[in-house]
Amino acid sequence: MSKIFLVGMPGCGKSTVGKVLAQQLGHLFLDLDSLIEEQEELTVPQVFEQQGQTYFREAEARALRLAVASHKKIVLATGGGAPCFCDNMNFMVSSGLPVYLKLSPQELVQRLSPLDLQARPLLRDKTPAELLQYLTDTLHQRELFYDQAFCMVEVGSASVSAVSDKILECITTASAPRVGGSR
Repeated sequence: MSKIFLVGMPGCGKSTVGKVLAQQLGHLFLDLDSLIEEQEELTVPQVFEQQGQTYFREAEARALRLAVASHKKIVLATGGGAPCFCDNMNFMVSSGLPVYLKLSPQELVQRLSPLDLQARPLLRDKTPAELLQYLTDTLHQRELFYDQAFCMVEVGSASVSAVSDKILECITTASAPRVGGSR
């Protein structure tokens, strides 16, 4: 498969795993937030602060579509909310293979450092209890979209290479011809 989209909550490892997976596949790794920053010439927090979330989501959709149109073989790490806006999940499903990297809200809280939190506009300035509640509520809302991914990988405490290997297994299954018909 030439286009792989990694979806999931902030802190689940999309960027870290994506770099390893792209190297294994010989694909280009792209991070959607970085593409937005290049496109807007602002950091993600600055886009949120200066333009608002609606504008950010529209910029995110533009960056996603441009990345897909501009590159043949990519592993793209999306932002946590990207699949939930602007018909992005349907676009990813029709353009390649979305893979959901799943972690519980409790695991996400443990993984997110204070520096991570300040760089993420929707997570900053929350107490640990508020962060857990926010992640629990947000995951509940987003799973409707995440569950449309071609496959789901439980991240848990697995190493980056183990998660990448699970994704490769999923991709291989997706690319294999099926007995009795084609996909």
